Amino acid sequence: MKFSNLIFPAVVCLGLQAGAQTLDMNVTFPSEAKYEGMKVYVKPVNSQTQDDIAELQATPAGGLKGSVGVNPDGIYYIFCSTSSAQSSMPIYVPSGKTSESFEFSIGDDFTTSTTLNDGANRALEAYSKALTGKAIALGSRMDELTDAQVKEILASFMTDADSIVKSNTIPQQVEDFIRLWAYTSASDAYSLALYLASQKDRVIEFQLSDLLPEASTVLDTPMAASFPSSAQIIMSSLPKGTVEERLEALYSNYKTPEIRKNTTASLIDSFMTSFDYKNDFNSGEERLQAMTEKYGLPESYLDTFRARRATVTGAPFPEVSLVDMQGNPVDFIKFKGKYVYVDLWASWCGPCVREVPYLQQLEKDMEGSNVEFVSISIDSTKAPWLKKAEQLKLHGNQLWNSDENLPKRLNVRGIPHFMIYGPDGTLHTYKATRPSDPATKELLQSLK
Repeated sequence: MKFSNLIFPAVVCLGLQAGAQTLDMNVTFPSEAKYEGMKVYVKPVNSQTQDDIAELQATPAGGLKGSVGVNPDGIYYIFCSTSSAQSSMPIYVPSGKTSESFEFSIGDDFTTSTTLNDGANRALEAYSKALTGKAIALGSRMDELTDAQVKEILASFMTDADSIVKSNTIPQQVEDFIRLWAYTSASDAYSLALYLASQKDRVIEFQLSDLLPEASTVLDTPMAASFPSSAQIIMSSLPKGTVEERLEALYSNYKTPEIRKNTTASLIDSFMTSFDYKNDFNSGEERLQAMTEKYGLPESYLDTFRARRATVTGAPFPEVSLVDMQGNPVDFIKFKGKYVYVDLWASWCGPCVREVPYLQQLEKDMEGSNVEFVSISIDSTKAPWLKKAEQLKLHGNQLWNSDENLPKRLNVRGIPHFMIYGPDGTLHTYKATRPSDPATKELLQSLK
C-alpha cells in the first residue's frame, strides 16, 4: 500500500526540554494488518526544527502514546509511517487541553481520517481528502486533461478551502492554516503539472499568477513559515536578477522574520551551489561578506562558502574524516606522490553501482601506472556501505566519509562524482569523466 498526502523525511525522537509545556497524545488504529509496525510522529506546525518532533511509543493496550511540545495555535501534524510509505494530516487540539486521544485510519483511496469530530478537525480532514483527490486527478489524468481543465483543478484548491471554511465553525488560526495550505498546495500542484507536461513535450500556457494572488500578500506570516514549500514559492515570485537584488526585494516585501530567514537560506544556498568557485572565488567571498553585514546573516554562510574553496583547481583535499573498512582513520595525504582518481558514491545510488565494473576494469588496465584509485562512500551510516562493498566484491582503497562533510565541502550535488588529484595532493580535475566513458582511460594514461 502506498500512502499519499504530505511526505515527511525520516525523523528521530528527541527529549523535550525540562519545564516545557506538553500535550499527551494517545493514538489507536483499526484492527487491520496494514497498521502492524506503524510508527507515529507528532510535530507542532509552528515548529521550525526537527528537535520538536516526538515519536509515540507502543502501549500494552496496543496503541501509541507520547508527549509533544504545545503549539499555541493548537495545530499539529500527525505523521504515520511503515517501512515502505508515509502519510500525514494535521489535527487541532484546543489551547488548554493537556491530552488528546483518537483513532487514526487510512482509507483504500489513500485518504486519512481520525475520530476527532469537532468543527476544526472536520474541516482539516475534509480538506486533506480534497487535496488527495486533486493530486490523484493530476497525477493519473494529466495526459488527457486540457489546459482549461488543469487550470480548473488548480483553481479549486482555493475555492474548496473557501467552501470548507464556511461550512464549519472553526477558530481563526485553523481557517488561516487551511487557506495557507490551499495556497501552497495549489502552487506545488502547478509545479507538478508543469513537470508532467514537460515529460510529454507539452507546454502549459497559463501562469500561476493567473490563479493565485501575489505571494507577498499571502505568505508574509509566521504560520506560512511552517509550510516547507513557502520559501521556494517566494523565491519563484521574486524578480530575476543577482542574489543581491533578490534579497533586496525579499526584505522590502516581507517583514516576517521566519519568512525572511527561510527564504534567505534558499537564496544563499542557490547562490553557493551554482557559484563558479574556480574562476571567481575572491569576488564571491566579498559579495557574501557584504550581504552578511547588510542583513545580519549567520557567519556560517561565509564558513560554508570558504570551505568550498576545495573545489578550485590546486586546492588540497578537504579536511574530513575518512575511515577504511576496518574502521581505521585514513589521511588522504597518504596517496600523495601519485595521481588519484576519486570516486564519490553511495550504496543506494544505482548509477554509482553501475559504474563499479567499469571502474574495476579501469583499475586493472592502469595497474603499475602512476594512478591510484580511491572510492569514498558518502553513506550516512557505515553498515550499508560495508554490505554493498561485500556484495560488489570491492577491493583496493575503499573509504567511508564518517562525518558526512565531504559532499558539502566539495559542493557535490549528485553522485557518482569523479575527481582527479595530482601527485602534490591538490585538485587536478573537479569533474572527471566516468569510468564507463572511454575518454577516461585515455585521460589517465596521459597523466605524467
